[in-house]
Amino acid sequence: MSAAPPRRLRIVCRGVVQGVGFRPAVHRLATALALGGFVRNGPEGVVIEVEGGEGAVHAFVAALSRSLPPLARLDGMDAAPVPVTGEAGFVVLGSEAGARRQALVPPDAALCPACRAEMDDPADRRHRYPFTTCTNCGPRFTLATALPYDRERTSMACFPLCPECAREYADPADRRFHAEPVCCPACGPRLWLQGPGSGVLGRGAEALELARAGLARGVIVAVKGFGGFQLACRADDGAAVAQLRECKRRPTKPFAVMARDLAVARALAVLAPEHDALLSSPRAPVVLAPRRPGASVSPDVAPGLADLGVMLPTTPLHVELFRGAAYDALVMTSGNAGDEPICRGNREALERLAGIADLFLLHDRDVVRRADDSVARAESGGAFLVRRARGYVPEALPLPVRAAAPVLALGGFLQATACLAIGDGAFCSQHVGDLDGEPARAFLAEAVGGLEEFLAARGELIVVDPHPDYPSTWLGETLARERGARLLPVQHHLAHAAAVLAEHGRFPGIGESAAAIALDGTGWGPDGTAWGGEWIGLDGALAWQRLGHLAALPLVGGEAAVREPWRVAAAGLAIAGAADLLPLLPLAALVPPDKLAAVAAMAGQASWPRATGAGRVFEAAGAMLGLAPVNGYEGEAAARLEALAVRAGDVGAWAEVRLPDRPSLPSPALLAAAARRAAAGEDLALVAAGFHATFCRLAVDLTVRAVPAGVRVIALGGGCLVNRILRRDLAAGLTAAGFEPLLPVRVPPGDGGLSYGQAAIGALAAARGVAPVLKGEA
Repeated sequence: MSAAPPRRLRIVCRGVVQGVGFRPAVHRLATALALGGFVRNGPEGVVIEVEGGEGAVHAFVAALSRSLPPLARLDGMDAAPVPVTGEAGFVVLGSEAGARRQALVPPDAALCPACRAEMDDPADRRHRYPFTTCTNCGPRFTLATALPYDRERTSMACFPLCPECAREYADPADRRFHAEPVCCPACGPRLWLQGPGSGVLGRGAEALELARAGLARGVIVAVKGFGGFQLACRADDGAAVAQLRECKRRPTKPFAVMARDLAVARALAVLAPEHDALLSSPRAPVVLAPRRPGASVSPDVAPGLADLGVMLPTTPLHVELFRGAAYDALVMTSGNAGDEPICRGNREALERLAGIADLFLLHDRDVVRRADDSVARAESGGAFLVRRARGYVPEALPLPVRAAAPVLALGGFLQATACLAIGDGAFCSQHVGDLDGEPARAFLAEAVGGLEEFLAARGELIVVDPHPDYPSTWLGETLARERGARLLPVQHHLAHAAAVLAEHGRFPGIGESAAAIALDGTGWGPDGTAWGGEWIGLDGALAWQRLGHLAALPLVGGEAAVREPWRVAAAGLAIAGAADLLPLLPLAALVPPDKLAAVAAMAGQASWPRATGAGRVFEAAGAMLGLAPVNGYEGEAAARLEALAVRAGDVGAWAEVRLPDRPSLPSPALLAAAARRAAAGEDLALVAAGFHATFCRLAVDLTVRAVPAGVRVIALGGGCLVNRILRRDLAAGLTAAGFEPLLPVRVPPGDGGLSYGQAAIGALAAARGVAPVLKGEA
């Protein structure tokens, strides 16, 4: 019997398949099966052709998904027979250029164990080299200028490979085969140290030695990382931390701490095995976890909070900063002043950080795209993202439907991001930040341009927040006008709901409905008031309804009440008929009595804006208990209230606070109940815990009353869902009431996830030929 004829198969692989060692893995598998053919990068992803016996070809297809390198992700694979060519050997071909269709480049990845071992080996040629990398680690997104992802389209293009690196790069059996950032001391980037306004103080190993010595004695060092500059100082040096706060204009907002290794991180914070794994993963975010009593860091690193943000060294340069150092932990925070964007280039850093950093650790590899550290918060069973940037961007998020045309969404005002939806994926930008100043607004435009250039697509439907004063809305209006594109405003809390539903793949289809609870500080309401504590019903045709909300509180002083939550506390107690309690509260020791009385007296005036924001209520409670009468950063009083509540553990809800007949949660009555307890001398931790418990019980009761029968899925979104107590108790209460609560995990609960929700709505609007329509209040 004659042998079966050979066959040849063409396979197109989609997903994170470029820049992650995917082609070497394909080469190894094909060679092991004695197949001929080729593999190459292309605009659609990675293209493979394999030729050989039927069994070997079938075995290749079956084994491919099990043979992926650590950073790769295979989202789809299309295979089709093609004519046999008689090709015997298997080769890696050069990339095919063209407009991106499906190809993705992975996020930056933290230093892998194999590269770390080489850096630790005195006999290795990369011993202590601070730019060591391979296909399993190193910069990707922050390095790439375009796709396909090849060295000539990265900022490593200006570093020609030495013979040794060229051999590794060309050897399919080597870990550095086509590792685009590959380099060594002979051919790679160079490191040097200088001071502001001074020349070079040292190069290479001497620069690192001087930087370590400076950090040990308490100076502030600007360090150029993957996605831009970071500011570092000793975490156990209170004077250095105080100096950094003063120079950075960041009086109380918490700093992240980089620990030498996992053992040190465990000594600083309470970490479960799943949190250890996340810290040690290629994503390597900052993880917010409960601080251990007696942790050897200055109290000023995270004042008034129960959590400490810990991270491990993510780059080879970070590793070298700890090698042989006299310290075990460094504050490692964004290289900027105030809320400006992180510095990217050397000249930019020397100019903008000159009044902050004493030393600058610089190198000559350009950062193409700014990217801050990602932040995740630990909770039982895992962690959820608070800020999505390095290690996660530009990884795609799911859409409820395929985008018929590119959809560009521009987020809100705080924690801004942009999102570009193409095909089946939504690609969120790195964290941009608050849009208070022109530099941040320029960064948002830069991020939009970078997304569109990188993905080779321009938004044809542009989605914005309807708030008329948001710079992101202005940018969207300008782009729509310049392009002749359609502009789609999407209500703030509807976008929060959409983000959670889209993340979980639970957006209702035509004829189906879902509900959401959106809890945040402020979002523009269709009635012109500030919303922020909303129960929303929506259906697959994008018709939506306000089912319930928090009772509105007057913002006496307007915008000042957002910065000074004591005003909301005083006004809330006044409209609850409990203003007489103000002199008896801890707040009275921090705010002059005449000011408290004046705000309480003005609370009933109709001229003040009114807000239903849950964030305002929790901040008011924190101010009332004397935790933060004035916010040093967004949500500080609420964050301190949560930290205080944690100290008391689980307590019961207050029975005397009940829902009124109308579908609203009685915020003034809740504040008054807390004030009565605090004024009577009850332990403030018990008051804070009871406040949380009662809010959650009222929220569940309101859901039972307001959500239509038959609707079981409840999406929980908005910035308040960063609060662990709210996440735990709302989910438990809703589940006990027969609902299916959905919590944000891969997408930040707050406005950092807003653009993703907007993009999901935009994709649905385009696919279903509808627009969001408000049906009115229930």
